[in-house]
This record gives sequence, structure tokens and C-alpha cells, in this order.
Amino acid sequence: MMQAVIFTKIFQELGVEETGERVKELGFDGVDLAVRPGFCVSPANAPEVLPGAVEVWNGMGLVAPLISLAVDANDPADPETIGVFEAAGEAGVGLIKVGYFPYTVGEDYWSLVSAARAALEGFAQLSERTGVRTVYHTHSGPNLGSNCAGLMHLLRGFDPALIGAYVDMGHMAVEGEDDEMGLAMVKDYLAAIGAKDARFIELGDPAAPAPWGKHFVFIGQGATPWNRVLTLLNSWGFDGPFSIHGEYTSDQTVIATVGGLDMAEEAQRLRAEGIESDLAFLRSRWADVTDN
Repeated sequence: MMQAVIFTKIFQELGVEETGERVKELGFDGVDLAVRPGFCVSPANAPEVLPGAVEVWNGMGLVAPLISLAVDANDPADPETIGVFEAAGEAGVGLIKVGYFPYTVGEDYWSLVSAARAALEGFAQLSERTGVRTVYHTHSGPNLGSNCAGLMHLLRGFDPALIGAYVDMGHMAVEGEDDEMGLAMVKDYLAAIGAKDARFIELGDPAAPAPWGKHFVFIGQGATPWNRVLTLLNSWGFDGPFSIHGEYTSDQTVIATVGGLDMAEEAQRLRAEGIESDLAFLRSRWADVTDN
């Protein structure tokens, strides 16, 4: 059975119960919980708030299989990050998405990979102690692990029970990698799927770095071959969460800002429509491949 959750980054203004009510109203199975400063569950309050919040959501019939930390939460020795892992273990949350390891032009790539793997070794130890699996998310742009090939530079050799892959199909769509081949690379590590879609759009801006830019769209309107992807995942018996992010924008500044969210009026209108469209599309296509 598909486990469809919604990334609560778009619900920053809501409290614990309000978040649950909204998620249930939309028809999702649960939450990909943003544990970030300013949210109802934050790194500072997670030890006190997270277990009770998960209990509230469970009481509503919702699951909380995944936490997404801030985009810069990549230090396994950070006391607040440790506190989130410990609270997640107490609450029964199985996965935590950690922050990214960025690349800056001119840096030595392989030195950055070595440093990132050292950090992931610390996360593996934290995961072993708390029983919560660390996952790393494929994010397009200058981030290590921006596609599955790059992700395996980070993950290869780690225990998949401790370190996992969170593959985002929207970011994959603009990173120049065959989806089925990429997923095969990370098969042993695969823990979660980012249910997004994207394509390239002509910018018409002579000052832009390239004539074409990224455009995040409703699922099924981009470059992701969803039938093939879902058929493959079903054949593997994949049972991890599919996280819908509700991000639909062609604003290149927002897209270039890791963790950015387009709050323009049109983007918010699209979000209200797109969340429902994405969930319906995903469930319908999953039913198609599982019925065959």
C-alpha cells in the first residue's frame, strides 16, 4: 500500500493539531515533518514536543515516518540535531532527512566528498544509537548527491540500515540521469521518494546564465516517466513514504535558493490546486501498477 505524506514546510504557520487537521482534510496518510526553526516542532523544542505531536497525529489516524531537518543541518555533533534524533527514536519516527553538503565553484570535489562521508559516519553512529535511519535527499544544483550517481559517492559502503537514499523525482528530472538506472544505483539504500515533477522552460531573459531554466510543475506534467518509475518501485516491493512537497514555480531565484519556497500569489494558488492533483495522480498511477 502506498504511504503518501505531505512535506509540512508549506504549513509553517500551523500548530500541531492544526497541521494534523489540515493533512487529514487533504487526504494524506501523514506527514514529512519539517523540524526547523519557526515550525511547531523545531530543533530547540523537539525533545519536549515531538513525541506528543506524533501521538496527536497517530490519534488522528496519521503517520509520521519522516522528518526533514533544515538544509544546513549536516553536523552529527550538533546538540539540537542529536536531540531531534533522540526524540524521533522515542516517538517512533523511522527516517530523518539531514541537510545538504554544498559545492562551491573552485573547491576540490573529492575533498568535499571525503568531508561529507566523515559527517555521514557520525550520522550512522547516531542512527545506530537512536534507531532512526539517516537519509540524504537528491537536490538539483550545486549540492553533493544531486542525482543518484552523485548520491552513491556519499552512500556507498555505509550500512543501508543506518544511511538511506531519499530520491526526489522532480530534482532528478532536471539533473540529466535516467530515472530507472539512477534508482537501480541506490536500490539497496532506497528509503523515501520525493513526489515532485519538473521540466525545463524557456526563460526569454538574455541576462540569464542559460536560455532555459527549471520549472517545477504538477506531477505528471514534467519529465518524470511516472508509470515506469512506479512500476519499478512496485516490482521491488518498495514501501517507503512518497513525500509530496507542493512546490510549483519557475522563479529561478527561488529554485536556486536551497530550501526556498515561492510565496507569490500565483504560486500559492497553484499550491492549493497542485497538492490535490499530485495526490490523486500518484494514488491513481500506483493503483494501476499494483493491479497489473
